[in-house]
Amino acid sequence: MKVYKQITDIFVKIVSAALMFLVAGIVGIMLYELCLRNFLNKSFRSSTELCGFLFMWMAFLGVVVLYDKDRLITLDMLYVRANPKVQTTFWFINKLFSFGLGIIMIVAYKGMYKINSTSYFSTMQFLSKAWHFLPMAIAGGFIVVKTVYQVLDRIQTLRGKDVH
Repeated sequence: MKVYKQITDIFVKIVSAALMFLVAGIVGIMLYELCLRNFLNKSFRSSTELCGFLFMWMAFLGVVVLYDKDRLITLDMLYVRANPKVQTTFWFINKLFSFGLGIIMIVAYKGMYKINSTSYFSTMQFLSKAWHFLPMAIAGGFIVVKTVYQVLDRIQTLRGKDVH
């Protein structure tokens, strides 16, 4: 279990670093475009598509960090004051839905791949739109892996409590 956690922790650190570069990239492109338009009366044609591409990566990779830190919005506020058995039951239901969401994200990417792999950006024709949606599958995969870890860890913790 420790190795499993170490791998997910390293992945989250890599994603966090990538997020910093993505945000810096978006800000840099916007500033560059602003200067080009206002001072040189020119425009960088693909800035809108490139910012959209970077934003999509930023949004879905942000889900990885939020899920890891347990910061995504859930309905735990409805059962947080209930007795521990009810809380545990709802926690497992929540994890079941999280697992399902991760699977759906992966399956959706796989389903869209055939179309997106042959579709290209109008101003960046070297870049397939399959790359645009790849972070959705990455986030989905992380949610599945992390959820499995969380469930196994919770079961192990609950069994440890029953033994004492």
